[in-house]
Amino acid sequence: MSEIKNDVLVIDTDAWKKDLPAISKQIEIFSLVTEIHPALKSRLPDFDFANPPVNASEFASSLVETCKKHNGLGLSANQCGYNYRVFVMGSGDEYVAFFNPKIISVSEETIRMEEGCLSYMDLFLNIERPSTIEVEYQDFTGTTKTTKFAGLTARCFQHELDHMNGIVYTVHMKPLALQMAIKKRSKLAEQRHKIQKMMINKVKEKFNVKRF
Repeated sequence: MSEIKNDVLVIDTDAWKKDLPAISKQIEIFSLVTEIHPALKSRLPDFDFANPPVNASEFASSLVETCKKHNGLGLSANQCGYNYRVFVMGSGDEYVAFFNPKIISVSEETIRMEEGCLSYMDLFLNIERPSTIEVEYQDFTGTTKTTKFAGLTARCFQHELDHMNGIVYTVHMKPLALQMAIKKRSKLAEQRHKIQKMMINKVKEKFNVKRF
């Protein structure tokens, strides 16, 4: 899940600061897939700790650093093109890896909030989700843990778990509302293009003045 304006993701327990170990070798930064990539529509198989396809701690660390690079609050493996059932979420220097995550229970109370996604540039959607959830997952050692989340942390978990199941956040929107959001994104893209063009022209002008 990408950065949400004017809000901060708070990890609910200090114990999670130690969830990801320090990796001595250089950490790989992954490339992100875009919204048209088929990996986003595929349900991910469970991560097999008995026969791990990759080093769990190193892979989780790469996910974390990739998420940080793109100013995200959460990032799933399939957003980087990998078929592993794991995502990370957090903020600042505190991130947690969730292997084989699942929701045990949800609250009846729901809340509507704006969401973005690192795979869908500038597409912000107002989505309703349960405000509180109880979850189960495995850490990078394969140890099973349970905890409860509320507010933005709960929303981020639900968004990333959707990715695990091949569900993108656009499916939670009614067609008309989605069309309006896409139209708004197109306007933002046009504005960004104009600004970039203006900056390029200014650089060219300065270059020409210096050269001649």
